[in-house]
Amino acid sequence: MATDTLVHRIATWARTRPDDPATHVQRGGQWATKSWSEYYQTITEVGRGLMTLGHNPGDAVALVGENRPEWVESQFGITAIGGIPAPLYPTSTVEQMGYIINDCGAKLAICDGREMLDKYLAAERDGHFPKLTNIITFDPLECDDPRVQSFEELRALGRVHAMADYDARLGALSADDICLLIYTSGTTGRPKGVMQDHAGQLQCIQGVLAMFPIFRSEVPYRVVSYLPLCHQTEQVVTNVGGILTGGQVWFCPEISQVRDYLAVARPTLFMAVPRVWEKFEAAMRARLGQATGVAAKLAEWARRTELAGFDRDVIDGRFHGGLRRAVARKLVIDKVKRGLGLDALAAGFTGAAPIGVDTMRFFASLGITIHEAYGMSETSGVATVNPLGRPRLGTVGKALDGVTVKLAEDGEILLKGRIMTRGYWNMPKETAALYAEGGFMRTGDLGELDTEGNLRITGRKKELLITAGGKNVAPVELEHLLRAIDGVGQAVVVGDGQPFLCALLSLDPENLAGLRTAAGQPSATLAELASDPAVRTHLMEQVDMGCNQRVARYQTIKKISVLSDEMSVEGGELTPTMKLRRKEIHEKFADLIASFYADKNAGTNDRRAAG
Repeated sequence: MATDTLVHRIATWARTRPDDPATHVQRGGQWATKSWSEYYQTITEVGRGLMTLGHNPGDAVALVGENRPEWVESQFGITAIGGIPAPLYPTSTVEQMGYIINDCGAKLAICDGREMLDKYLAAERDGHFPKLTNIITFDPLECDDPRVQSFEELRALGRVHAMADYDARLGALSADDICLLIYTSGTTGRPKGVMQDHAGQLQCIQGVLAMFPIFRSEVPYRVVSYLPLCHQTEQVVTNVGGILTGGQVWFCPEISQVRDYLAVARPTLFMAVPRVWEKFEAAMRARLGQATGVAAKLAEWARRTELAGFDRDVIDGRFHGGLRRAVARKLVIDKVKRGLGLDALAAGFTGAAPIGVDTMRFFASLGITIHEAYGMSETSGVATVNPLGRPRLGTVGKALDGVTVKLAEDGEILLKGRIMTRGYWNMPKETAALYAEGGFMRTGDLGELDTEGNLRITGRKKELLITAGGKNVAPVELEHLLRAIDGVGQAVVVGDGQPFLCALLSLDPENLAGLRTAAGQPSATLAELASDPAVRTHLMEQVDMGCNQRVARYQTIKKISVLSDEMSVEGGELTPTMKLRRKEIHEKFADLIASFYADKNAGTNDRRAAG
């Protein structure tokens, strides 16, 4: 059998469907499209250009930038010649970038603009890694450093380099070769380079497609690439899924622009982290809330009708039509989906962080089924997923073909299968600690399995809080309930070693109408609302009703503080995929958290945060 790698799959599409579109990007207000043959031709030129610059098999190449075709063309150009792409987050600090470049030993680096180039040079000057031999920028930049050249100049070098050298490198490529180093985002400790290989990546998505066979047959694969390409979640969607199906990708450089891109791409698959779905939900609830009279009643009826149909679909595993549902869709549901740019959607997905069942049911009432998946970089992206049309809400579904799930005595989720990483780059001790007896990989997550084999995530071992009374509390469950409160964007539960639990709340700038009403200030800003006693009182009432009444007494939230700013990647509270950076949050708000417990015998109070 011929060698099966990601690059060989691209070459196959270039040969069998050379004129079919592969990638789309907006340049100067116009859309530029590349066919599979053009896409692969660029990859070959990048690979040959890198060989001209002295790249050797096994060499890592640093890669950073926003989502654009040159990013993946560089990635696969590196991979095709036996290299290892080592992506970095654009939001990384100079020190973080320096650590990764030094750890992977990159001599060549690729970036997308002046800001990233300056970070490279600053990290180099600060002695974080030995001197780079060459730096490639996606766009031409004015720079006195002779090592800096543009992506087009690299391609020009490649066009005059012998194709035979490229073919020899590609021919030596194995499915077991490392094709990517995904560095963990470092919510705790120093980043680890997760080693990905071709076979693991391919088997992972083959397992997903087995649960979603429509993308193998009648539904074309169309996606918008907007999450960071240096994260495994986006690699799964943009690269591996598209490569296995011969699909099309629209590159969106800014997450804030994703709604505009949905309107153009009309994706058939849309993957969003919970925070993105939640923001869409807030916007849609606000829009639906503006309807009055007959229009409001019609929308409410249509959503009830669609949700009832969804519940029957899930039970039976087939679509239930009928006249009422058809009318509801024609008059309301289809129009809403078109407005979102999701009218062609065959499957919605979520992962990377927990999502609330209420959010999933809200979208189900609009005809949008979200399938929750579970995985991590160490599992090539996905290990379990809810099957097409039959999501068991509140679970992350069943194991992919070839994956075995079991629970340790303490409830930790253990996984086994070909998709698991071989380990961490340059970290033999950490790699050894990753695996338990029998070759099962430790995930660090806690879970439960229902009678159907669906997995439910209950928390993370390292995130468990132990109160002064000795009670174990998983903050994730409580944070779900808190984020469901109207106007709340993010929530962090604290109280490790303390007699009671408290929470830091940040407001959602796109969903402030209810809080403005509570404060009696129809035009109040987010900061003004955060400091308003009436808002804090209102939110504490909602915490009591929406959270405290639904959990055990030892899990109740006794005090809250409302932060003056939204938690964000830029602020350091969130990873680029919207996960909480708990360590950084605890450090940033240490004084505020300490103030919760200044009088440990006190009940709830009026304390608020200024940021």
